[in-house]
Amino acid sequence: MNIFELLNEEYHLPKRPKLFESFSGIGCQRMAFDRLGIDYEMVGISEIDKYALQSYMAIHGETKNFGSITDIQELPPIDVFTWSFPCTDISKAGVRKGLQGGTRSGLVYEVLRILQNTVDKPKVLIMENVVDLIQVNYIHEFNEIQLELENMGYTNYVEIMNAKDYGVAQNRNRVFMVSILGEYYYEFPRMTSLKKRLKDYLEDEVDEKYYLSKGLLDTFMSDGTGKYPRRERFLQNINRPNQDVGNSVTTLAGNRPTDNFVLEEKPYIKIPEATKKGYSEAHEGDGVYIDRPHQKRGVVQKGMIPTIKANNSDVGVVVAQNHLRIRKLTPNEVWRLMGIDDDCFYKAQEVCSNSQLYKQAGNGIVVDVFAAIVKQLERND
Repeated sequence: MNIFELLNEEYHLPKRPKLFESFSGIGCQRMAFDRLGIDYEMVGISEIDKYALQSYMAIHGETKNFGSITDIQELPPIDVFTWSFPCTDISKAGVRKGLQGGTRSGLVYEVLRILQNTVDKPKVLIMENVVDLIQVNYIHEFNEIQLELENMGYTNYVEIMNAKDYGVAQNRNRVFMVSILGEYYYEFPRMTSLKKRLKDYLEDEVDEKYYLSKGLLDTFMSDGTGKYPRRERFLQNINRPNQDVGNSVTTLAGNRPTDNFVLEEKPYIKIPEATKKGYSEAHEGDGVYIDRPHQKRGVVQKGMIPTIKANNSDVGVVVAQNHLRIRKLTPNEVWRLMGIDDDCFYKAQEVCSNSQLYKQAGNGIVVDVFAAIVKQLERND
């Protein structure tokens, strides 16, 4: 315990907190409040993506939408304001235009404008974004954002939290900032052991369309020039008669080596990787990168999935069907790995296409992580 903790009390939410979700997406923050059984008043949201709004309303019911964050002048009286502003221009997977000059990520400054204009300011702000925000390229801007909030009277607490440390089998690192109006103390939740594995999230029956085809596997093995040296080395390796690999015999399913790359009776699949070894071993139930893995490290995640992104095109799972195969996750599985209940998914599935469901999950916040943050604000009495 430090001197600040001794001098300042913890902030606790009122009995029926008023909630506002900006950049709401499908309402993962609201789901966290529901998960905790908190009796709250939903004041409104700010969202412009029509498909995300379709899913939001299908899941949560009709909710007042204040529209674009750029059109909001001030906030109504609320207790909790959530703001997961777009990471498009700061994420390594994005265009990296930064926070300035009218970029989508620059909408963070619209939030600061609104807060400045609001006389009766929210008691608690909860922000979520990619960890790039606090790394060398953007830390200066982030520090300035914190300073502006401090000048408005907020005390900021920042923490990097990974979904795998809070009960969900996804290696998803995000930065969170809890800002409390006044000099209150806040402590982020402690990490917990991961009890579920990736296999626990998978559906029992999955359509063949989700399994990697020969064309996808060709790309998987390509060096980017149209040649397939990795595939040839791969085939040479697995076609050696009675080769002992991992205490099992390696054979190839299919009439010809180039038909597919499904391995029978093999305890693992070798995934190309940008390391000296050149590959990583993926066993049943492991999550794998399937988009240019030879350019990456950490291409295999043991018992969990790599970070789920909006397009969901770069991750897969190793499954056993008499032999080991690699397939993409279904939309329902992706939502589960964001900590979202199946009944929410089924409601959204009625109004949105699979491509939109993938995008909405990738742009969301893991419900379990957000619930753990909010739980720290609840009263203990």
